[in-house]
Amino acid sequence: QASRALGGSKAARGGGPLPCGGSRPGAMEDDQTAPIATLTRTAGAPDGLPSVITFSLQSAAISVGRLESNNVVLNDKKISKVHCRLQLRTCKQKGVDNGEVLRKLFVKDSSSFGTFLNGSSLAKEQWVALQEGDVIGLRNPHGNPSGGEYVTRYANPGDQVGQPA
Repeated sequence: QASRALGGSKAARGGGPLPCGGSRPGAMEDDQTAPIATLTRTAGAPDGLPSVITFSLQSAAISVGRLESNNVVLNDKKISKVHCRLQLRTCKQKGVDNGEVLRKLFVKDSSSFGTFLNGSSLAKEQWVALQEGDVIGLRNPHGNPSGGEYVTRYANPGDQVGQPA
């Protein structure tokens, strides 16, 4: 199995309305490269996968699949040409007037065989927010919630709850 590390210019761009009702990452923050979230390869994942995928305001979206145009390329028959997309989003926190925002990582399944979250299949073409510790599976884990390839980690878990912008 072959994989290619992340490339900066070929980031997948998610379209459509944002599920959290906010805005895409902007230039508000001083450090565009500071890690906000990571996907860390699990012990059971194939060695060919990148060990860590980092999301920052500068590197906020990736695609995973068999095509060379993906940021993470996997040569595996059970992986679709464009298997899934992941995107970091900055959203306004609902019901808060003091400017607090949420920074969340979202995943969208675009595959034939499925993308899995904590052992359960994701709905096709639907953005789903990832929580701290969520496990993403690119191959069917057969209901095993720990049977995925990546674990979601936030650099500051407080970002999920909200912080002043």
